[in-house]
Amino acid sequence: MLARPIQKLIEVFTRLPGVGPKTAERFAIHLLKSGRGEVTRLEKALEELLQNIRSCELCHNFSDMTPCEICSDTKRDHALVCVVAEPQDVIAIEKTESFGGVYHVLRGLIDPLRDTGIEQMKIPELLARVRTDGVREIIFALDPTIEGETTVQYISAQLRGSGASLSKLATGIPSGGSIEYADEITLGSALKARQKIENATGS
Repeated sequence: MLARPIQKLIEVFTRLPGVGPKTAERFAIHLLKSGRGEVTRLEKALEELLQNIRSCELCHNFSDMTPCEICSDTKRDHALVCVVAEPQDVIAIEKTESFGGVYHVLRGLIDPLRDTGIEQMKIPELLARVRTDGVREIIFALDPTIEGETTVQYISAQLRGSGASLSKLATGIPSGGSIEYADEITLGSALKARQKIENATGS
């Protein structure tokens, strides 16, 4: 039987995405074997994370400044907005070096089964941004899942009449796959060959 403090640490690690009980046990034992120095470094890194990282007031990505570095970059096309579900999707797309616009992070997808609704997401902020910031084109870079398609359909309907052109990633990412885990070449090609959904100038 493991000591209670070790069990509590393992429970904390298992709450992280992709970390099962065995991996959590290895993390906990590694920290114990590494000594106080390693634990102190981890503690300091987490404290700095909590103190310095915030949500960008424009795109809602995580950053140590707001507006974030991407939103503050005058060389980027601010009329071209790539809509993603999570901050890690921004990282994946930036690695392709194929996108010169800015982002909007929804912080989720519409999924009634998991009680992820519009009120928990940054959809109202996106709609306001499109209508006030002169957005020319919206690119939906969402996972090709039922939740992703539902989210695209909902936002597209809300943007009807806004004047913004709407498009989504071309085929290449398999159905049910994830933007986060797509390789740079596939994701970059899907961006360049994006498919037009509709022109939101319609009524």
